[in-house]
Amino acid sequence: MTRRAFNLVELVIATAITAVLLTAVMVALSASFHAYRQTTESASTGVIGRIVMDRIQGLVRTGVDFAPYPGTLVSTVVESNELDIKRPDGTWITLAWVPSTQSLHWQEDGSDWVVLEGVTQQPSGSGTPIAPFALEFHRGRHLHRATIDLCVVPDDIQGMEIEGQAVPVLRLVGSAMPRATAWEQ
Repeated sequence: MTRRAFNLVELVIATAITAVLLTAVMVALSASFHAYRQTTESASTGVIGRIVMDRIQGLVRTGVDFAPYPGTLVSTVVESNELDIKRPDGTWITLAWVPSTQSLHWQEDGSDWVVLEGVTQQPSGSGTPIAPFALEFHRGRHLHRATIDLCVVPDDIQGMEIEGQAVPVLRLVGSAMPRATAWEQ
């Protein structure tokens, strides 16, 4: 006697095994998609952050005057949420970190543009925010070096259950000195 088809029990078992395998594949695919999105957002923010840092350092290198100035003649380092730069054409720009919106702004001629969002200025994710600009002066109000320290959260679309609630903070640190100062030494 030959058998021509599956019986009902065999079909139910095959369907259950297929359902379990498809569920496992969908969970793995979903985790892979979330990891891909997080990686691309982090990489995108890193690239944008490096471009912003490069632009700020270029402004410092070509700038002719800077503010805020030290409060006294003995103080040489000023930590600030703002950096004012006078360009060679005589115009002033202000780079300002706005804590309420967690963003870095470019202000010029009464206009205000957001340059970088997600700037938290908290390297460890908690505690007192650090100043994004540290200006080191010498001989009064001559800028010797400007250090830019930006702490940026890549994006708030992230978050996988497997990673917990930790949000990675990207820290961008750069230093530049005006060309006039560099050539004097």
